[in-house]
Order: sequence, then C-alpha cells, then structure tokens
Amino acid sequence: MRIGIIGAGVAAVGLLDALACADGAPGTITVFEGSAALWRGRAYQRDVPAVRVNAPPALMSARASDREHFQDWLAQRPNALRFLDPELGQPIVPRAMYVEYLEQSARASIDRLRRDGWQVSVVNERVSGLAREHPVILRTEGGVTYPVDRVVLCVGSGHPRDQYGLTGATGYFDEPYPLARTLTEVDPGARVAVIGSGLTAVDIAAALTENNHRGPITLLSRSGILPSVQQRPRPLSPRHLTQATALALAAGGAVEFADVVALLRTELVSLGEDFDEFAAELRATSTEDPVLRLRRQLADIDSPLLGRRLLTMAIRTMGPILWPALTEADRTMLRTGHYRTISSLSSPMVPHNAEILLRLLDSDQVRLRTGRTAIAADGAGFTMTDECVWTADIVINAVNPPAYATPQDTEALMARLLDLGTAEFAPTGGLLAEPRTRALRAGAWHVLGNLAADSMFIATNPPGLAAEAAQLAEHLTKESGLPEFSGARPVSI
Repeated sequence: MRIGIIGAGVAAVGLLDALACADGAPGTITVFEGSAALWRGRAYQRDVPAVRVNAPPALMSARASDREHFQDWLAQRPNALRFLDPELGQPIVPRAMYVEYLEQSARASIDRLRRDGWQVSVVNERVSGLAREHPVILRTEGGVTYPVDRVVLCVGSGHPRDQYGLTGATGYFDEPYPLARTLTEVDPGARVAVIGSGLTAVDIAAALTENNHRGPITLLSRSGILPSVQQRPRPLSPRHLTQATALALAAGGAVEFADVVALLRTELVSLGEDFDEFAAELRATSTEDPVLRLRRQLADIDSPLLGRRLLTMAIRTMGPILWPALTEADRTMLRTGHYRTISSLSSPMVPHNAEILLRLLDSDQVRLRTGRTAIAADGAGFTMTDECVWTADIVINAVNPPAYATPQDTEALMARLLDLGTAEFAPTGGLLAEPRTRALRAGAWHVLGNLAADSMFIATNPPGLAAEAAQLAEHLTKESGLPEFSGARPVSI
C-alpha cells in the first residue's frame, strides 16, 4: 500500500498515529505540506501565551484509542501547571505547548511506522495536480511526481474570507493568527474593531490585554452571541445520549430532529432535571443580554446540573453520526436558524478567558456592538456605520472560514478533481464521501475533516478527527487486492 497524505495538520497527525497503531502490512506513506505549519495547521501555531487551547486535556487527544494521551504527555511537563485554570481544576495550556505535543506525536508515529517496516517521507511542497488519474500519480509544484494507491485529503478549512473587501487596506488583518505577528503592528492606544464575537475574537481580546493594550476594543457581531463558558468537568454516564443510540437511530434511515430532542428530554428527566427549563435557557441564547449571560455562566461553572455538559458532549460525539442521517429540512433549520447557538455550546470558552472578557466588558474597554455594520477604509483608518457612524484605527477579522470551504492553496487541485469526476460537491457544500471509508467518487481518494459534505458545520475537534482517522486507517490497512502500478516513472522519495 502506497498512501499519499495531502496536508500535515491535526488530521494527518491522527492518521499517522492510527496507522502506527493498526495491524497492517507495511507500505509507503508520503506526506505533502507546502506551508511552514507542519503538524499543526492554521488552528495551532506557535503564538503568544494568551492564545490557549479551548478545552481540557481529555478533549485534546490526537489518539482515538486513548483519551488520556495528551493528558499523560502534559503530566511529564511540570511547567504545564503554570497554566492551571482554577475554575476547571485542569491546565489550559498555550497553543504553542499543544504544538509541541502534535509535533512529538507525529515524530513518534513516524518512528514506530519505520520500525514496523513502513517507508515514511515528508515532502515540503504542495500537490498541485495529477500526472495520471488511473493509477494515481500526484505532481507537486516543483514538478516531481509520486505514484500512490490511496490519497487522503487532510487539507483543513483554509483561511478567513474578506467579507468587506478590505484586503490591502493599512491596518486591516484578514488572518489574525499568529497573534504574535499581528500584535506587533497594533499600537497599544489604537482603536481596534474585531469582526466577530466567537473564540477567535476572545483570543484577540485576551492577547491584546496581555500586550498591555490601552485603546478601546469593539467586537462586531450580527448576533451578539458569545461562546458559552465551560463548566467544571463532572463524570458523565449517559444512558440515552450515547454513540450506540446514535448509530442505531442512523441505521434506521432518515432521522427527525424531534427524535434527538426526545433523547435529551429522556436523559434529563432520568437525572431529575427539568428539560423545559433547560430548553428555555437554550432558546434564550440569541435574546438574553450577552454580558448578563456571560456573568451568569461564570457563576454556574460548578453547577451540579448536567444538562449543558451532556449537550456539549452529545454535539461532539453523536453529532457526526446523526448529522448525515437528519432530514435535509432539519439540517437546513439547524444551519440557518441555530448555527451560533450550536457553535457556542460545542466550542465554549475556558473560564480563564471568560473572566478576562467580562473584566474588559465591565471596564468598558471592550464593547459589543450587534446587528449589521458597514465598514469602509478611508485612508486614515476605517469608518463603521450601523445605527451611528464611528471610526477605528485597526480592523481584525475574527470570523472563521465557512463550513466546507476549500483552502485557497488547494483550489487548483480541487478544481482538477471535480473536472475529472473524481470528486463531487454536495449542493450544500463539501465533498461527497462514503461515511465509513471517507472515500470520494473515485475510491482511491479519501477525505478527513470538515471538507467532507456529511461533516457537521462546526469545526471538528482533535478527538473527532482522531476518530475519523482511526476508522480510515482500519480500512486502509485491511484492504487487499489493490491494483499494481505498471509503467510508472521511477520516483525518488
């Protein structure tokens, strides 16, 4: 088996780990990555200490079979305790430290694969096209060709889109990360406008504060919804909100969202909790004053009620299974009507950052403006128009790429795959893939992560990517009877 992995981010780390753990005959693995962000992608770069991971260690493992893999790695590093979040009782470390974990995990996997007889190479070039489709021969930007039996797209979700046409304007940052670079160009007294109010916006506010920023910071958000605040972990032993239940539901054909809500109701009732009260709190996400909601959730970090913890878990564990099985009407309803509520629940902010944000809001250094805003660059800065006209010196885009967005540096390759009929976009976006093997229309190609059309519209977290990778690795290493290449040009790897 000759496997080509395009992209070397978190999905690729999980796939290498899964292949190293699998019991399969050794072959050849070639990883292609043209950027300097090897083993981390856009999300996890070396950055200022204020930019931390957004989850406790148990939710950051890159190994599907070991939820404590990252936690055990951290236990060997006493300096991780410096970043203890007292409210969670667990370390929430800078992303730069998580990058070290990803890099070491990738190297350990490659070492193990090589000991088991695999030939593993990393090519620091982008794949720009195909020299042949049957069998697959990949061509890099440098013109070198590589024959492979299977190709896995681990390309991530690309970069933010410039919604206001501000690219090129002095003081505008379409890509905020790494903030270590962005902040060097922001004067401490500058008036900063941040487009968005999600986790990236919270990162920016926390990093500016750590950098002793004195000027006003305004978060521009159409919805005004802030991420929920993570609660202190408690043991969860759901009887109804389980992966097994999700698999059984999905196996029965089309799933109604009402059936999923019924499972949540049954789970909460069995715990003696009031479902209707919990549902009312969820519905109020878009109407409750966001600062009051933030203050209330910070006070509820240690609440004994399990509803929000269970729902956050279910979105991540059951969501990927049930999403493809939901009716199109329900998927549209959730995407268009409840995106920010689901995103807020599935990707909550850690208390450390929530406390910083509340302090900034209370001091009036940070303001949250809701509704639609027009932004124009005027040479001397930026003019914003909503219910009034105001100005800013710096504008930072904190809106993540839309779901299923093709990364800009792989658009040429993706266009080629679509032209050949190797891949096909779904009407709602993303590449159509077979659920179990993640295979595209041409079975030699597979996709991991949010580029797949049946993935949820929220970013897949590391354990979710690791679970997909483990399933694909099982498929790849158990395959037999693959066609042999004939007449392929010799390649130096």
